[in-house]
Amino acid sequence: MSKVLIVYFSHGGNTRKMAEALAASVEAAGCQVDLKKVTEASLDDLRQADGVLMGSPCYFGNVAAQIKSYMDESIQLFGKGELEGKPAGVFVSTGGVGGCGELALMSLLAGLLIHGMVAQGLRKGGHLGPLAIGEPDERVLEECQRYGAQFAALVERLAG
Repeated sequence: MSKVLIVYFSHGGNTRKMAEALAASVEAAGCQVDLKKVTEASLDDLRQADGVLMGSPCYFGNVAAQIKSYMDESIQLFGKGELEGKPAGVFVSTGGVGGCGELALMSLLAGLLIHGMVAQGLRKGGHLGPLAIGEPDERVLEECQRYGAQFAALVERLAG
């Protein structure tokens, strides 16, 4: 069974709700999920996962410092082939329309792509990954469900 790491930071609980919705969807699609707050995640978790989903609130047009720090720490894995070819995806929550959530999504994606990871866009909805404006509503939770199922299928295809 393929293993997916979902690592996130959440201050007010919105990003956590998205992470939990993604975890339920990925598990329902047949993958094992390791759901971790970023403060509990290690580089070994990245190494051992068959796929990685990473989430953060958007602060001032970027990811939370805790997620940025984790990404910075992952430089130890850069160029060693341990992350290359692994599926990756992102999700973000932001405080309001125009809160630069897409910039935070792109920042997370950039870090994962630089590691050589493989990202698949979502054709319908948030193309870069799920984005909640405030508390995730029914639309966002449904998008997390679709994104999680799509991500699990990608993990199975590439891990198999």
